[in-house]
Amino acid sequence: MAYSREVYDQAKFLIDSYRRQAVNENEERRKAFFAKNPEYEELEREIAQTSIRLTRVMLSGQKDITDTVAEIRDNNLAMQRRQLEILRENGCPDDYLEPKYHCRKCGDTGFIDGKLCSCFREILRKMAYEELNRSTPLELCSFQSFSLDFYPEKAANSNLSPRRMMEGVKRHCWDYANSFTLQSPNLLFQGGVGLGKTHLSLAVAAKVISKGYGVIYGSAQNFFNTIESEHFGRGEDKQYTLNLLKGCDLLILDDIGTEFVTQFTTAVLHDIINTRLLTRRPTIISTNLSIDGLKSKYDERITSRISGNYTRVQFVGSDIRIEVKKKTIRN
Repeated sequence: MAYSREVYDQAKFLIDSYRRQAVNENEERRKAFFAKNPEYEELEREIAQTSIRLTRVMLSGQKDITDTVAEIRDNNLAMQRRQLEILRENGCPDDYLEPKYHCRKCGDTGFIDGKLCSCFREILRKMAYEELNRSTPLELCSFQSFSLDFYPEKAANSNLSPRRMMEGVKRHCWDYANSFTLQSPNLLFQGGVGLGKTHLSLAVAAKVISKGYGVIYGSAQNFFNTIESEHFGRGEDKQYTLNLLKGCDLLILDDIGTEFVTQFTTAVLHDIINTRLLTRRPTIISTNLSIDGLKSKYDERITSRISGNYTRVQFVGSDIRIEVKKKTIRN
């Protein structure tokens, strides 16, 4: 897929810096080794002259050059064997004087036969996700900072108390993030305003990112605004953000149902959900709406896929922000 010029330039700068670092470090390593082993450096010069000698023989006009060519070849191989002996005498591996690239396939050029190397594609992917997540306060919401103190200890009836239920929700989210793979299930976070859905969504995102996966988090309204702007704008890639959302390892759509629903946003939401189901990429959706509430907002194509393919995680209790304010006033 296409990436923004900013993302591409940043990725290219990074991979070029990898190559420069590998080459510079190798030059320093070679200088130090040659200073200690001048014979090796002299052999390297001699080997470099081999192609020149062969060219001269080819152009000499001699009728039979077979023996001469064989002699040059055998001498070249003997010098290479001596170089290996010198390396091993110094306790060095055979490739000690070769650059140590991050990617051995492309040598940190980012390309193989004119096509993007997988290492370059991975850097582009991660930088694109970081660009989308730049304004997301991942560091402010962790599992450690998610307090159960603001959930009531007493149950309204004989059921478990909100605090005990949310303790289970927190544990479930932690287990999900800690054991996340591309085969992890889809989750539907449901519950009223201010019950911690966003906090635990961000905590999951941070943990999964730390495991090396590509995660995109954001509110549905912001994503739809961006996608609509790209779609109807004059940019080259009219599906840039949409493709990122459909292709990331874990997508977290926050506040589904609070956006202004139009035919366009409904089509986009269906495309995202359906594509990710077909490609088996995990998604977390959070909403203040019940299943019936979702059905009143979206058509059956969307609600049936959510109902049938997402594990519901119910958030309960009172609005945490109000409880925090009450506690602040009392103190």
